[in-house]
Amino acid sequence: MIQSLTEFAVSIDYGRNHTTYLIGVDGTQVAKLHKDVAHNGRSPYQAFSGPQLDRFEGWVNHFQAMTPDRRIIGTIDHRNRSFRPAEWRFEQAGLAPLSGEPAGLANKARRTLPVLDWGVVDAALTFKMRYRSAESEGFEFTRHAGIRATYTVKIHDPRLDRLLVLAALVYFNSNDTSDPRADIAGLTANPFKD
Repeated sequence: MIQSLTEFAVSIDYGRNHTTYLIGVDGTQVAKLHKDVAHNGRSPYQAFSGPQLDRFEGWVNHFQAMTPDRRIIGTIDHRNRSFRPAEWRFEQAGLAPLSGEPAGLANKARRTLPVLDWGVVDAALTFKMRYRSAESEGFEFTRHAGIRATYTVKIHDPRLDRLLVLAALVYFNSNDTSDPRADIAGLTANPFKD
């Protein structure tokens, strides 16, 4: 089910003892990523789909995705560089690596000049990231303006594994954007529960 998605919305439910990425199409929840710890815990997310959201699809964390039997589907890599655009890589087995970059001049400036990368900017402006290569049109995601991080994801290459696409979004959401609900959940979570 999850592999058939071509465009979907993502919202996040943060709690002291859980984090859930809710994946929807036309207002209907079709999949989720869930873990029983706060968002900053190291445990991976379990991916579920199906009408009851009980069909186990695999594992996702901010640097890779895995099948239900923990075979690695691919990896996500990111390096910040001073006063130059960051390097984003999406590497899926069997495909040439995709490079990610902010779409549009304003988005590139926001991620190149650290002074512009404040949570208040994320709340006020939409941000768009595009991954692609010479061999693949890849995918893109948009973080919509607002204090609460919500996203739209568009898949341009059906060969891409949706769990790995979600890993790229989890990485971005965990490291490169601001959501006060995540900060509050992280501060009040049990530090010994991972």
